Parts: sequence; C-alpha cells; structure tokens
Amino acid sequence: MSIETGVGRITMTEKVLHKIVAGAVVDTEGVALGTGDSADLSERLRAAGKSGRILLKVLEDGVDVELRIDVRFGERIQEVCRELRSNVETSVEKLAGMPVVAVSIIVEGLVGARTDRF
Repeated sequence: MSIETGVGRITMTEKVLHKIVAGAVVDTEGVALGTGDSADLSERLRAAGKSGRILLKVLEDGVDVELRIDVRFGERIQEVCRELRSNVETSVEKLAGMPVVAVSIIVEGLVGARTDRF
C-alpha cells in the first residue's frame, strides 16, 4: 500500500499495518491476550496478532479493520470496545497516515475467573 505525499511516495507492507493494529490492541485495557500480565511486549504483540484475529482490508479511501477479541471477565464490554476502536483509529491514522474507514469488533469470549461482587 502506498501513501502519496507532497514530497514523494511512502510504501508500507500489510505486515507493518498489522503490527500497528496489534500494538493498539495491546494498549487497550480489558482485552485478554492469552498471556500473563508479566509477559514482555513482544510476547503480548505476538498474542494480539494471532492468526485470524486481525483482518485488514485496504480500500481506496482507507483501511477497514476487523478484530476478534476476548475480554477479561468483569470488564464492561462496551467500554473496552469503544476504547479499542479509538486506539486503533488513532494509531493507524498517526503512525501510518491512513484514514480508518471502519473498525468492526467481534467479542468471541470472556476470559478469567468469575468474581462475585457484593
């Protein structure tokens, strides 16, 4: 994919865009990545970018992102998704310079032990 600037053209691979989105997923509180809290950043990025969990479609007018995530039990799903959508849009637009057409989020499961609240 290429971005035309006033000075020239910038070309980036889909792998780079994939890593930008994975970084936004890692930065979102409440998204379960399948790694321990003590995992280093590279391990968390690898978990976030697991095969099939981030789908990108590069369109003429921007990028369409589909995410399949697990949310930690006890987190408010709507708030986690709202923050994730914002993080993805901001990261892609700032780092890649590409507009985000849509961010679709599919919550596949809840992870973690249930804790009863009194």
